[in-house]
Amino acid sequence: MSPAPGFVSPVRRALLGMAAAAAAAVLATGCQPAVGGGPPEPDPVSTATAASTPGPSSTPTSVPTASSAPSISPDPSAGPTIGGTAGPGTGASTAPTGPSAPPGRPSVTGTPAPGAPAGPTTVPVTPGRIQPGVVRTGPATHYGADGGGNCMFDRLTDPAMPVVAMNELDYETARACGAYIEVTGPGGTTVVKVTDRCPECGPGHLDLSQQAFARIAGGVPGLVDVTWRLVSPADIGSVQFRVKEGSSAYWLAIQVRNHRNPVVSLEVRVNGAWTALPREMWNYFVAPQGLGPGPFTVRITDVYGEQLVETVNLAPASVQTTGSQFARH
Repeated sequence: MSPAPGFVSPVRRALLGMAAAAAAAVLATGCQPAVGGGPPEPDPVSTATAASTPGPSSTPTSVPTASSAPSISPDPSAGPTIGGTAGPGTGASTAPTGPSAPPGRPSVTGTPAPGAPAGPTTVPVTPGRIQPGVVRTGPATHYGADGGGNCMFDRLTDPAMPVVAMNELDYETARACGAYIEVTGPGGTTVVKVTDRCPECGPGHLDLSQQAFARIAGGVPGLVDVTWRLVSPADIGSVQFRVKEGSSAYWLAIQVRNHRNPVVSLEVRVNGAWTALPREMWNYFVAPQGLGPGPFTVRITDVYGEQLVETVNLAPASVQTTGSQFARH
């Protein structure tokens, strides 16, 4: 299979893969975690949107051929069609680093700004591809994941932690990043965290870390049929924010980390009104012209409509831990 247009530096490697239906060997391609880098830094006095260039993405280790692809039946209750054939992805955008900024300082947040709600609130949200209570079906393959990738999270300190690269359609412009997915296969069930994107994977397809695949495959090499659904894990600590390197008063990128449920929006209070920041494919919410020196009053909304309001300082490259977390469902 040819890599997706715009895909940079793919790593090709062969894995033994057997489709359960055909018992035929398939040639595998590997998911490649993100390796950093980006386009030139934007001019701090420019009003143009920061540009992005093709960058990291993941490709499946074992992609079924026409003769060996498993039969995937859509779930009638799942809304959008699951299974079928999807074309290659467009490749991932790499995060622009932005203009240089003075060294930031770590901070601990958790205190709402004056006038902010005293506790979490709930609002209606627009349904996405991955919805609560909906069971998906699809094939699962595996690759040498390390927790890094298109979602721009840090690589794992525990290599055995199960993670997954989400197929292009269900990745949904990084909306799936950080989501926890329960996967069930012929050999068992495990929970994985979405940390990467698989542009060549069709709808419903999961490209699991090797550890996760071993837990659900029941000894079947390469490719198995699975079901999967969204879950809310317990005891993961508090929500965190990370302001990207290069952020300044003139260009700002904020990432949400360690959230129990998928985050569907991030807004910043500007001149007394909430302003939504667009989410990039590399999982940062970006204000291309900046929002001044900060600190910023930030409101995030999860897939269940729960909202949290926090204060985020202009502290590039530091992880800011809050005192709050979304409710478990």
